Parts: sequence; C-alpha cells; structure tokens
Amino acid sequence: MIKKLILLAAILLPFALYYLSVFIIKKDTNKKFPIIPLSLASLLLLACVLIFFRFSDSAPSDGKYVPPQFKDGKIISPKTR
Repeated sequence: MIKKLILLAAILLPFALYYLSVFIIKKDTNKKFPIIPLSLASLLLLACVLIFFRFSDSAPSDGKYVPPQFKDGKIISPKTR
C-alpha cells in the first residue's frame, strides 16, 4: 500500500507544488498552465521511484511460487520458495 502511495505522490507532486506556490504567492497572472514541464517532472519522478523500487525489492526473483492450498480443512498460505 505504501508503494502505491509513493507512486501516486511521484505523479502528483509537481502539480501540487505548482498549485501551492501559485496559491502562496497569490500572483494574479494570466499565464497558461505549464502542463509540459510539470508532466516531464512527473515522469522523471515516476521513473526514479520505479527504478528505486526495482533495486530495493528484497523478494527473491528466482523463487518458485506455491499457491494457497486446502489441506485437512485448513487453508495454507501461499509461499515463495
């Protein structure tokens, strides 16, 4: 769940910072919304977060997945071996 929140923050953070800075400055300008630079910053942050998650994952990639099983009236949790 925390990974999903970090990914969402990486996408929305440039836009939120822009809105916050415009709100704090209260500059009444008629400039267009800088969608391209903000989108590029968002993509850059997203790429950094995805690369970080790729190299910081501690799960073994060569493990064998054993699905949940039903034995003796009990459900045995899935495992990675």
